[in-house]
Amino acid sequence: MLRTSFKALALAIGLFAAAPAHAAGGDIAIPDRKFSFDGVFGTYDRASAQRGFQVYKEVCSACHSMRLVSYRNLRELGLTEAQVAGIASQFQIVDGPNDEGQMFERAGRPADRFRKPFANDAAARAANNGALPPDLSVMSKARAGGADYLFALLVGYEDPPPGVTLMDGMHFNRYFPGNQIDQGNR
Repeated sequence: MLRTSFKALALAIGLFAAAPAHAAGGDIAIPDRKFSFDGVFGTYDRASAQRGFQVYKEVCSACHSMRLVSYRNLRELGLTEAQVAGIASQFQIVDGPNDEGQMFERAGRPADRFRKPFANDAAARAANNGALPPDLSVMSKARAGGADYLFALLVGYEDPPPGVTLMDGMHFNRYFPGNQIDQGNR
């Protein structure tokens, strides 16, 4: 009985993993990439992951939060405790209240979560043409196609085809539902 259940589970996982990824809109096929971390025995390329963090820090963090990630999680990318502490200390974190009941700012610590780029959702929408930039903490788990979708989204920017008119501040992306995405005003 247990063996049959295990076989059924393995078959279901295999069928799910083999299903082609589609964009969130459902009608755009996402190319299937072969990543080093795919499969049961997959591994992450630490140098590549560190470059990805660098891109997030220098580009994406201007609009997108990663509120479920702490600076200490950067150790998983191969950074030392001193490097992580140095990165965290570059940010001012709101803390408190102090003995007088006031909130204050202090240098970040490895245990702190990544600082949000905007004070609240209204400020984020005001800076991004009314769109709320999604949190990137668990984005690969939140989107159908996971890492394949994210890769396609990042490389899917191109000039719009003839006859397609973009709204102000929008960019054409062949893998984004509706093909119009705000790339930010930065």
